Amino acid sequence: MSPGAIAETMGAKNGNIDVLLVKQGKVDKLQLRRRVEFRQATQTDAKMDLLRKKYKPVNDTGAKTKANGVHKKAIVGEEQSSESNGLLDRSGFRRAAHSLFPAERLTTGWKTVRPIGPGLNNLGNTCFLNSVLQCLTYTPPLAEYMLARVHSDSCRAGDNCMLCKFEAHVGRALSKRESASISPKSIVGRLKLVAKHMRIGRQEDAHEFLRLLVDAFQRSLLTGIDSKIDRRIQETTLTHHIFGGYLQSQVSCSRCGYDSNTFDPLLDVSLDISGSTIAKGLRSFTRSEILNKSNRYKCEKCARLVDATKQMTIYQLPRILTLQLKRFSAFGGKINRFVEFPLALNVKSYISKNSPESGPFDYNLYAVLVHSGGTARSGHYYCFVKSPAGVWYELNDSMVHQVSERTVLK
Repeated sequence: MSPGAIAETMGAKNGNIDVLLVKQGKVDKLQLRRRVEFRQATQTDAKMDLLRKKYKPVNDTGAKTKANGVHKKAIVGEEQSSESNGLLDRSGFRRAAHSLFPAERLTTGWKTVRPIGPGLNNLGNTCFLNSVLQCLTYTPPLAEYMLARVHSDSCRAGDNCMLCKFEAHVGRALSKRESASISPKSIVGRLKLVAKHMRIGRQEDAHEFLRLLVDAFQRSLLTGIDSKIDRRIQETTLTHHIFGGYLQSQVSCSRCGYDSNTFDPLLDVSLDISGSTIAKGLRSFTRSEILNKSNRYKCEKCARLVDATKQMTIYQLPRILTLQLKRFSAFGGKINRFVEFPLALNVKSYISKNSPESGPFDYNLYAVLVHSGGTARSGHYYCFVKSPAGVWYELNDSMVHQVSERTVLK
């Protein structure tokens, strides 16, 4: 490197590195404006979880460090302080020190019998958005809380709060004054607040929109709260009390029997559809995996590579269980295999053996979101929902008509 280049680089450290990159022709201004946004994952990464279990950091975080001439043992993250505060249960799950939302405010069902609401006008390939909004509108604990207008009375997120917009939408959709179809313009017009990569007028994936919309609700609920607050406390908002639970990844050493547990929040469960039923998909999701040969596990107790078994199960059940069928391949194709699902689902067989859950373990079906078409970027979305009166309806954009349970399940 020439002396001039060294001086220029040193100057960039004190100035703007973007200016230097543009000046050297390594990047243009348009690329610099394309910032990458990172969000906290809502599902577990099985491969990363396995790597965490197999390997340990080179630097020993438990070693003694010297500060101000006094030897002090380094504290390892939040778990050691949680253990001293009595927040760890016997399985190693770290509970939140306190909750941001009182779960007792939520109802399990509808408070009053209401007629079915109106359909939603398609504002240009917005069937994916309409179907998600309809399913959420007929989610009893969420809808009843929205109808009480508690959130908007204390919201700190301002005019761009997506939860406020959804609250207003639910109030309008379930109002007796509405008979004709309505247009969710306030939500469609703020699509960029949900996901910057989504475009009005372009077909989007409904499951992705659902996850991003719930994430937008979460951001609104955390507005005004210290961003450095403990992650477990962040997982005690309205959205997590309704849709959130916890998965457990357990690795069991075949040599000494030691169990290593890792817990991750869940907002939905994605199922492979190699089988023909939801039950088979859940069995596949929770099936044990053998770790051997080149995939052996470094046991924390044995301090050596051993054969082990790994299993993913549900440690804490969500109030509302969302199941997504993996119908779309990585190349955009669709698996059109029929998958049978029941009106009532018992999930006791998929709960962690060490879970504190004591039941009930039954979930009753209240909404089904359907995609018709051959690829992920084409076709049409619509849904079936159960009204507060217990009657099933098909909501297909602006069209609303009553259907039988048989129609829903076929």
